[in-house]
Amino acid sequence: MRLRTLTSSSLALALIVTGPAAASATGLGSADAPTDSQVAETGELTLLATTDVHGHVLNWDYFANKPYPAGEELGMSRASTLIKGVREDKGADSVLLLDNGDTIQGSPLAYYYAKQEPITTSGQTHPLAKTYNHLGYDAQVVGNHEFNYGLDLLSTYSDQVDFPLLGANVIDDADGQTHLDPYALVDKQVDGETITVGVLGVTTPGSRIWDKNNLSGKVHFDDPVETAQKYVPEMKQKGADVVVVLSHSGKDPNGQNWDPDQLQENVSTSVAKVPGIDVLVAGHTHQNEPSQVVIRDDGSQVLITQPNYWARSVSEVGLPINLDTHHVDWGETEPHADALATQGEVAEDQEIKDLVEEQHRTTIDYVNTKIGSVTETLSAKTSYYEDTAILDFISHVQTETVEEGLKGTDYDDLPVISQASPFSRTAEFPAGDITIRDVAGLYVYDNTLAGVEINGAQLRDYLEYSARYFKQTEEGAEFDPIDGTNAIDEVSESPIPDYNYDALAGIDYDINVSKPTGERIENLTQADGSEIGDDDRFILAINNYRQSGGGGYPVDGLKEVYNEQVEVRQALIDWVGEKQIVDPADFFVENWQVVTSSRSPGGDDDDSTDSEDSDSSGEASAEADSNGSDGDESDAGGTSDAANGASDGGASGSNPGDGEADDSAVGAGGGADLPRTGIELAASIGIAAAIIALGTALVYFSRRRRR
Repeated sequence: MRLRTLTSSSLALALIVTGPAAASATGLGSADAPTDSQVAETGELTLLATTDVHGHVLNWDYFANKPYPAGEELGMSRASTLIKGVREDKGADSVLLLDNGDTIQGSPLAYYYAKQEPITTSGQTHPLAKTYNHLGYDAQVVGNHEFNYGLDLLSTYSDQVDFPLLGANVIDDADGQTHLDPYALVDKQVDGETITVGVLGVTTPGSRIWDKNNLSGKVHFDDPVETAQKYVPEMKQKGADVVVVLSHSGKDPNGQNWDPDQLQENVSTSVAKVPGIDVLVAGHTHQNEPSQVVIRDDGSQVLITQPNYWARSVSEVGLPINLDTHHVDWGETEPHADALATQGEVAEDQEIKDLVEEQHRTTIDYVNTKIGSVTETLSAKTSYYEDTAILDFISHVQTETVEEGLKGTDYDDLPVISQASPFSRTAEFPAGDITIRDVAGLYVYDNTLAGVEINGAQLRDYLEYSARYFKQTEEGAEFDPIDGTNAIDEVSESPIPDYNYDALAGIDYDINVSKPTGERIENLTQADGSEIGDDDRFILAINNYRQSGGGGYPVDGLKEVYNEQVEVRQALIDWVGEKQIVDPADFFVENWQVVTSSRSPGGDDDDSTDSEDSDSSGEASAEADSNGSDGDESDAGGTSDAANGASDGGASGSNPGDGEADDSAVGAGGGADLPRTGIELAASIGIAAAIIALGTALVYFSRRRRR
């Protein structure tokens, strides 16, 4: 753009000096050619954006008690270095810095100043408020996780930051007004011209479900697209030259049609199609998608950028500004955004480190507090495909907590069962001392515990839904946890993350992955071995995310019978502190298994499960931790957290057909490759005969050669 302006000026000077002859020679004097006054000058406005930072100020893994390894560095201290570099290069007055939400939850640092020394009462400034104020953010939208700790803490955080906290579609129940500022008008300088940027903030309506205990009766959510349709014209009317939308929502899933009545979770593509928007910053799903151009029906273009989560990158967009109209003018240049990655040689900004040093040290001291001991090492490495003691530990504490809460009630005599998900493949309780960070590394989310009544039929539906996580495998084949998990969700068209797989304790069952989805749960029995009937009643200990339908589980209509707002992670910590010794002999019961062929009820586990034969594969997969704690659990239905799932596009193996599996068939590792039918036996004999004939022929020709 600068080159075009310089060239026009040079030609104009040449015309003055050389006169009409030069004009005729260049064709600039013709009626069809534009004059110099018609070629507008352009300048550049730079947009920098972050999203889904989740409390990661420093490049420090509080669960591992060390920095993130080389090549995996992250955090706002590194992002700060990049931001300062762009400002120095472009000029600070022409750089717009925005955040797309999910900021104050997701790390032990953020948790500590929300729950242990909450900023609502301690007088402390939130470490993320300190960081963002120091960097001079221009605006931020609330993400769904901003509501995790309640509206009081959110209000305190909003008061602490020096910039507008936006949420145009978050509406107060009392008066129907916006709970937060809907948008902000921010002035920037581009080549001496004042450019007014309208920044609109919308967030996923899913918070009404995931945080209903914090929000019900207080705020509700409007549809993000309709909200943008309302406010974009209003911002323009009030002087916005450029329009940027902060949309804490993923892009529309393939095949989804926008329906405002559904209050859909991920609609950023539909929002971007609202006329008048120049750039949309997407988030929530933890995808690293720095640049996508969307063409509207009228042919106009809009750029969508989604930075990488946990401050793994900063999106940079250079917006060409027509200095006559003050509007974005892409000309013949295709809109584009760059991802400024925080990995590698990017240094941590010492100013940011110093700013939060005391709070950082306090958090480290907290998470490294010894609370008890473990009799043997417990690992979550294989919890995503086999029953493990460490997952049973979660369910054991949840079961005890709900049972205690139901004493003396009408539900006292009902059996309590429990759900738990493999949030992390790297979590471990090492033999010996156990600390808060060990427990926090196992249970990485700020969920609370509830109890719901569920019958046998509903229980089977629940388990069948969970079993979608596994890809269909050929009957009798060896189950491979690397290729056999994280099946593609048909709705979101993305891999089902580990945190959306539930294992249940307190009942027994098999997951036969040779069967199609919806037909996989077999040998579903009570703990005493009796078959579970459709009308049998249970109490399911369940976290609030799952209870609210997180992950799409069939929980509608399940009656809540217990909810004392007990935080699950804190309950685990308190249990260890009270008992002092964690011994799996006290709670570990292998009650479920993945099989590839049906087995008789009460059959020998060694003849039906493939997990033991797959340990080496599981360990290799666990090292990658492709679906572990990096996921964002509260981003249900193909998120986030799905962001870290496997990329395999479909089920492995073939469909075994509609016939019932032979109950006598043995599993992989137990002779599954031996023929089991007359046809198979005949085929095997034929193959053997052919091999013998071939061998005889080879011997014959060999002897003829020797002669």
